[in-house]
Amino acid sequence: MTALSPDHSISSSSTHTLDIARQEYQYNYNHIPSIAMVDRLSITEEFTTNWYFLLAQQLRVLFINTLIVNRGNQDSKSIRDDVERFILEALLKGAVPARISILARILQIIPQLLLKEISKDFRELDDLFHSILKENGLAILRDALKRIITLLYEGQPTGHATSLKDYENLFPVISLPAIAKTYQEDEVFAYMRVAGYNPVTIKRVTTLSDRFPVTDEHYQAVMGTDDSLAAAGIEGRLYLADYKILDGAINGTFPHEQKYLYAPLALFALPKGSDPTRLLRPVAIQCGQTPGPDYPIVTPNSGKYAWLFAKTIVQIADANIHEAVTHLARTHLLVGVFAIATARQLPLTHPLRILLRPHFDSTLAINDAAQRILIAPGGGVDRLLSSSIDNSRVLAVLGLQSYSFNSTILPNQFQQRGVDDPNLLPIYPYRDDALLIWNAIHQWVWDYLNLYYTTDEDIQKDRALQAWAAEIPAYDGGRIPDFGEDGGIKTLNYLIDATTLIIFTASAQHAAVNFPQKDLMGYAAAIPLAGYLPASTLKREVTEQDYLNLLPPLDQAQRQYNLLSLLGSVYYNKLGEYEQGYFTDEKVKPLLQAFQSHLQQVENTIKQRNLHRPPYEYLLPSKIPQSINI
Repeated sequence: MTALSPDHSISSSSTHTLDIARQEYQYNYNHIPSIAMVDRLSITEEFTTNWYFLLAQQLRVLFINTLIVNRGNQDSKSIRDDVERFILEALLKGAVPARISILARILQIIPQLLLKEISKDFRELDDLFHSILKENGLAILRDALKRIITLLYEGQPTGHATSLKDYENLFPVISLPAIAKTYQEDEVFAYMRVAGYNPVTIKRVTTLSDRFPVTDEHYQAVMGTDDSLAAAGIEGRLYLADYKILDGAINGTFPHEQKYLYAPLALFALPKGSDPTRLLRPVAIQCGQTPGPDYPIVTPNSGKYAWLFAKTIVQIADANIHEAVTHLARTHLLVGVFAIATARQLPLTHPLRILLRPHFDSTLAINDAAQRILIAPGGGVDRLLSSSIDNSRVLAVLGLQSYSFNSTILPNQFQQRGVDDPNLLPIYPYRDDALLIWNAIHQWVWDYLNLYYTTDEDIQKDRALQAWAAEIPAYDGGRIPDFGEDGGIKTLNYLIDATTLIIFTASAQHAAVNFPQKDLMGYAAAIPLAGYLPASTLKREVTEQDYLNLLPPLDQAQRQYNLLSLLGSVYYNKLGEYEQGYFTDEKVKPLLQAFQSHLQQVENTIKQRNLHRPPYEYLLPSKIPQSINI
């Protein structure tokens, strides 16, 4: 379909098509009160066969690893024998889906499992999971496989670890995540703030408030007596991670143990000097917002396990904000609104719709699945995160409602946090790589939209565009605060920036916060999703077992890896790779080629950077999907 030049009129056929779309894409504000989500998922938004196959492959890997952990090899000669035995047991116990077609498929595969060797890559299991998922969608994970999952988790390790080896034992088939060997190092803890799973929190500060009374004595014990808090503040070497949004969070108890979540403050500093390879160092942590005996200031000199305990409380807070705010609210739910508004307001031939549509591929489907399964009572969020499920959902709402669209243009974000100057903060891989991607997308969007809009007046006369812009912030529409220019879009520059932010969020930003879930967050000892001891433990001498008891019990740790590894493993589609012939306007083709070439240059630059810093690969263009689809 060829993009038509925008016009202040809309044809009658387009009007009719949009009327149908508005019935099909209706808003619902109760799935996650009061977030705008699609009421019912349109069939055109369902996951593709290829997506299901990618998911099936990851399910197979996790299935086998979990099976071996929970049941052992039972004197079997091979993993193949363990899989056979489990499937036969599941059939004998009646733990099969009720649907005859699914039962037939399982029964079809049993003779293959029994009479011939399974190929090394377990292709038969991939095909089995794929066929079940394809026919039944994600509902199969909730009901038809529920009893099989229950059987699978029988015999899983429980209780708190008595050594870190207990967590390593959860990986008999899957390689132990690399973070398991390094996460206790202070350098790695600090590096998480600039290249981890939630690299959007730290702010440069010149002084500290009364809420966090770190003294020069605290500071110099870490940074040296030739330095001071005042000097570090003046010279731009002082950085703060403040988790105040969690203050007053309601602790959860699912499934049976009490969980704890705090609102810590963590101070980081750069050493003096001009070395461009200087890395942040953690200086002090206070586990709550109110100074005093309940929340003492903890430093690396407070004792090995007290310091490790305090760092872990920071990681728990960071992980809970990451999941509810940075990840769910500010990528999934934000982009979901634009997907709905685009379907409802922009005709099929509108150039902006044509540009945006591939960046919404499967987004409404994954959001719908999330609200029904993942963030529902009893789901993964309820089970694994620290706060109650209601509190986690409220946190997501606050995260989106406090997210000013016009203030989140990427270069502006870094400026607002005072982290934009590489001379002050030389090693910030997320910032440096994200700006490369941002600039590439911005140039592509500029080139593309300039084909169809030559003046600001063209923008203002485009009635479909203005209807789209009006719906996004409307109370009975998308409820995205601070979108547009006085209730509409007045300039081409604004449209270019806004479109760039939408595409960047749907691709690069989601990649930056989604895929570290497997490599970093999946290993529960490194990044616990919940704490299981109170911060008051720090009032006394903290032992190694205290630290281990703070971490998730082994059954929770296993489920944490299974969930986050699944979410962080599916790479479906790739930034810049549109379907063959998608853009039928011949004038677009050289612009797209330029964009793809630009992304390859970014890839090369990041690979060169990684030779001179701890590697950061989440924003390599080759690892950035085109849309939020997992």
